[in-house]
Amino acid sequence: MAESGDWLNIRFQDEARNKKPAGAYWAQTVMLKTLSSPEKRQIWVQRLPSVIAGLLAVLLTYLAAVRMIGRQGALYAAGALAISLIFVFEGHIAKTDALLCASASAVFAALAHVRHPDPNARFKRLWVWVFWVGLGAGIMIKGPIVPALAVISILGLWVWERRLGWAKALLFWPAIILFLLIWMPWAIAIYMATDGAFFTESLGNDFGGKLVSAQEKHPGPPGYHLGLIWLTLWPSSLFLIPGAIYAVRSVRSGKGDMSAVTKAMRLCLIWVVPFWLMIEIMPTKLPHYVLPLFPALCVMIGAAIATLMQVKIFPVARFISAALFAVATTALIGALLYAQTIYGTPDMEMITYAIIGVGALAALIAAFGMVVGKAKLTVMSAVLSAIVLSCGAYGYILPNLDQFRTSERVAQTLNPVSLGDTISPTYTEPSLLYYTNKSLRLGGQADPIDMAAIREGRVIILDLKSEAQPDLLVKLQDAALADSVCLEVSEPVRGFNYSKGDKVEIVTV
Repeated sequence: MAESGDWLNIRFQDEARNKKPAGAYWAQTVMLKTLSSPEKRQIWVQRLPSVIAGLLAVLLTYLAAVRMIGRQGALYAAGALAISLIFVFEGHIAKTDALLCASASAVFAALAHVRHPDPNARFKRLWVWVFWVGLGAGIMIKGPIVPALAVISILGLWVWERRLGWAKALLFWPAIILFLLIWMPWAIAIYMATDGAFFTESLGNDFGGKLVSAQEKHPGPPGYHLGLIWLTLWPSSLFLIPGAIYAVRSVRSGKGDMSAVTKAMRLCLIWVVPFWLMIEIMPTKLPHYVLPLFPALCVMIGAAIATLMQVKIFPVARFISAALFAVATTALIGALLYAQTIYGTPDMEMITYAIIGVGALAALIAAFGMVVGKAKLTVMSAVLSAIVLSCGAYGYILPNLDQFRTSERVAQTLNPVSLGDTISPTYTEPSLLYYTNKSLRLGGQADPIDMAAIREGRVIILDLKSEAQPDLLVKLQDAALADSVCLEVSEPVRGFNYSKGDKVEIVTV
């Protein structure tokens, strides 16, 4: 989009990429045009929308929680989101999910303020505007997910409470018109430009396909997200069980009077439970699917922390939480140690072990504090553990996992001056194109056994461990021998394709 200037169609090279709307691509393109250029290939610029979206999500979670559980609980809720593992990860990469979390946070915060209106607010309809803008942005980022969350939550509360008067404030036509203007012009334009193919592929094949089958080698059984939440929400997951118990107890104890806390926890539960059940049933599973639920989960956690600061309750839940937290921490520490041992550089071992040791010790103290009911010690230790491991991982450990940087290392073996006709039929990671040039052809766009092209200097990049064509190098060498063509095969670049979970062994011919 940045290179071609075509802000309508979403393409990867010359191939239409009809999976998600244009919102995230627009955000990244604006950053490229403003702060850099497409030619420089500076990935940090394309990550800025995710960083900004992450900051917005934290702010919006705080603003939602302020109206629901007060300032102290809101501070804990925003902090719980800010340090959670998958949230921090998505804020570091150039994908759609941090932006999706921000739009979901906007809609959730708007519903919180509409249900708990501030009588002293100067701008009475501000949160109605936020609701509709958040919905429109959510559509432009990832289609129907945020609208589905909003509709399920509003209808669920209607069924639960037998009243919907509070939601009438959302029927403000200027804001609804703005909502339509955010996404409808692009939707009409892309429908006309692709003759409807975009919606057939994005809603039918991509989104619909994930509802009925496990796509892109990402299956998982029911309960996948429930089992993984202790890692994805880590270290805030230490307070997840007390938060859930607090929410349920608040709802049960407030059946008659409908107190502010009861209304707040009903919104949190109705935001989380139906959508969670849906993604558990879906055959396709990915860890970040639960991310739009994090604002509500963190409000529940914030309320539980604020309560634990005052009274020593939930003894059984605290013990179970500490045990699950210890298991999740062990898994995280083990993954970092394994990554350093197998894929890291030896000169970073001591720094890595020091980072992991301090982070693990702080996590252990947090688990101990949870068991004995020392809430302040628990919170401070959990935050310290998150800061040490996050800063250490992103600042030192991950950048030195050479075998994870396969595309970058392969690109370094190529001569950019003489790089002409280049194909990569078996290693098709888009990052390879990012580190080389846009003339590189991935996949089956060209016949790899084309002796005429090889005589003219074609470069072929092959993954020797590819399941698609495992013996392609042998076939290529046999064809070259029969045609009296001399092939030069480079030393292999061994690495790990973390997006697919496969080991790779790349050579250039």
